[in-house]
Amino acid sequence: MIIVIVGPTGIGKTKLSIALAKKYNTEIISGDSVQVYKGLDIGSAKVNEKEKEGIVHHLIDILEPNEDFSVAVFQKMVREKISDMESRNLTPIIVGGTGFYIKSVLYDYNFDNTERDESLILKYQDLSNDELHNILEQRDYESSLVIHKNNRKRVLQAISRSSTNKVSENKLKDIQLYDFKIIGLNMERSLLYKLIDRRVDKMIHHGLLKEVVQLHKKNIQTNSVNSIGYKELYKYLDGEYEFDYAVDKIKQHSRNLAKKQYTFFNNQFDVNWVDVDIHHFDKTIEKAIKIIEG
Repeated sequence: MIIVIVGPTGIGKTKLSIALAKKYNTEIISGDSVQVYKGLDIGSAKVNEKEKEGIVHHLIDILEPNEDFSVAVFQKMVREKISDMESRNLTPIIVGGTGFYIKSVLYDYNFDNTERDESLILKYQDLSNDELHNILEQRDYESSLVIHKNNRKRVLQAISRSSTNKVSENKLKDIQLYDFKIIGLNMERSLLYKLIDRRVDKMIHHGLLKEVVQLHKKNIQTNSVNSIGYKELYKYLDGEYEFDYAVDKIKQHSRNLAKKQYTFFNNQFDVNWVDVDIHHFDKTIEKAIKIIEG
């Protein structure tokens, strides 16, 4: 069986995954589309060596920030890791907030023949890259987070997929390839949003701007810096935003993402929701174990 831990940023997914990996003597597969990149540490809330507590983590720091990453590549990598872990009699734990990426692994999604609707090239030929990317954001928010606006070909592919494959995707969503249980971490929204805001402040305090400056100096323009925390500070460095405004935008976009993540998880997964007790997190861990072993 595979254990899957989902939830928005800052809610305790890492802490829970470490506890479960220790209990079941296993390893963790990151289900995050940004933590694959080297050098994108603070903005992606990447688990550090101390936090890992000796637990092996996969799909972290495997790409340079100028390399592209896609859901198809993620799917292939994670399925290979699952096969490897199962061959060693380990229970895979997948943890992350990138819902569509995780779903592509667990269910029968085939990306080998993904093509864009050629009519869309003409339909959107007069739109700028920004305008085209805004359309993708409305139709498939998660894909918009990992496809850079300047990668027009992939933006069109994603728009085409969102336009034409809704029926087939609905048919596929019940064809699961693995036996798994999904643990979702939940929290009263106003408290979660306060935690998210404080988390962003901590990221700034711990050097997020310095991290982004290094990427900006290297002129990194790929998917990696299209994620929340990076794209806003890029606009600050490009003179489009004032610094405080950029930070406020990071908070706003993070809260918006949390809302969209919950919507996706509820609509697309059979989630076993656990209310997080931030003051007594051991109780949260105990609830998750009961679900897994129940």
